[in-house]
Amino acid sequence: MRENIWVYRRINLVVDLGLTALAFILAGWARMEFDFWFPTPYQVDYQLLFLILPIWGFFLAVNQRLYEYRMVAFEETLKNLGFTLLKCLGILLGILFLSRRLDPSRATLILFAVFDLFLLLGFRKILASVLAFYRKRGHNQQRILLVGSGQMAQEFIRKSKSHPEWGWQIAGILEWDYSRVGTSVEGVMVTYSLDQLSQLIQNGHVDYVVYAVPRRFLHGLEESISLCEEMGVKIYLLADFFNLKLARKQFRFLFNQPALFYSTGPTRDGSLFLKYAVDRLMAFLILLLVFPLMLAAAVLVKLSSSGPVFFKQTRTGLNGRKFRLYKFRTMVEGAEELKSTLLSQNEMSGPVFKMAADPRLTRIGKLLRKTSIDELPQLFNVIKGDMSLVGPRPPLPEEVAQYDHWQRRKLSIKPGLTCLWQVNGRNKIDFENWMKLDLNYIDNWSLWLDAKILLKTVPAVLAGLGAK
Repeated sequence: MRENIWVYRRINLVVDLGLTALAFILAGWARMEFDFWFPTPYQVDYQLLFLILPIWGFFLAVNQRLYEYRMVAFEETLKNLGFTLLKCLGILLGILFLSRRLDPSRATLILFAVFDLFLLLGFRKILASVLAFYRKRGHNQQRILLVGSGQMAQEFIRKSKSHPEWGWQIAGILEWDYSRVGTSVEGVMVTYSLDQLSQLIQNGHVDYVVYAVPRRFLHGLEESISLCEEMGVKIYLLADFFNLKLARKQFRFLFNQPALFYSTGPTRDGSLFLKYAVDRLMAFLILLLVFPLMLAAAVLVKLSSSGPVFFKQTRTGLNGRKFRLYKFRTMVEGAEELKSTLLSQNEMSGPVFKMAADPRLTRIGKLLRKTSIDELPQLFNVIKGDMSLVGPRPPLPEEVAQYDHWQRRKLSIKPGLTCLWQVNGRNKIDFENWMKLDLNYIDNWSLWLDAKILLKTVPAVLAGLGAK
């Protein structure tokens, strides 16, 4: 099975395309069968399959992760398949829109997308279950030599035993400490010394050599790893380089050199790209929608007090970058200079200044603050790329200078118009809990979390929750 994996993946791709064609046929049948639900009659254009199948074939073929069934969670398969189908549908809809064939096909395409996801996901679930059943009975096993007998090796053995469906067969444990040979680790014998590795690979069947060793022993493994390379055996290195509490570890290439990448912020590049693309598109659409309101606000600001319509202020963004933030002016001219005289009346803890009855506010400014209309010009910041729709609020540079080390981590993602702080009470929350909410957002970020925060922001703004 391992030797013919390329063939099996191609067969899997052909099945996927067959199921995709079936999904389109079922969608067309459902659209015509339940025609009374739709206002206009419709005939399915089955010639669209000549457009659908090449698009689907390309995107499914280039995503090799869709054809891996060992050690892949169902949630990962769902997300991976979902994003791939979104790309396919995006290309298809774009072509249909440009060729003016989209309107009569919309209902069919929606049904097709649902059926296709259901069929492809269902097939993968069935195939993964069959392969897991097959491996549990000793077939399609990956034969492994494990180097090391410490805590990391013990954890590796425990996970391998608790997931027999992965098909990891530990053929033996090797140690460079001769005194450990003959001992048992989680029920597996330490049967070899490390200098026997060449003989074991030469005379036996070995798929992988897994090094599960503390970093202090890495210097002694170079010869052994070079030997595996020379003999063509695949290697996993599970060395605990650094015991970091928050940073997630990834393997990447830096200037064509392999490197370990650690990050405490979101690192899902595809999802982040989609987030920032949607940010700019939505910001542009919202600007078109609220332009009359912004125009009215600009007129009121100009007529109510002397000074510019917009207030521009230097803020701190992603990784400490400085940018100019835009707001409607809500205070009298020279408000920044007057701030020093009001510091004793600060109502917030930490290095931020908030005051409910701020004497610097104009009458129109109070209304704009209460309704959050003063924040609307920040949509231009989103379009420029300085900010996101959802993210921690951008702090002042002098505030950042007073942050504790753990608080500065809020700068590891782009700042936003709204975040958990806005929808959980804003100025009713003290500074430390505000920072914890921001870090909670960063640690648990997802596109779905952004969507939930945006949906909660509307009622929070309308209610004036915590606004000052």
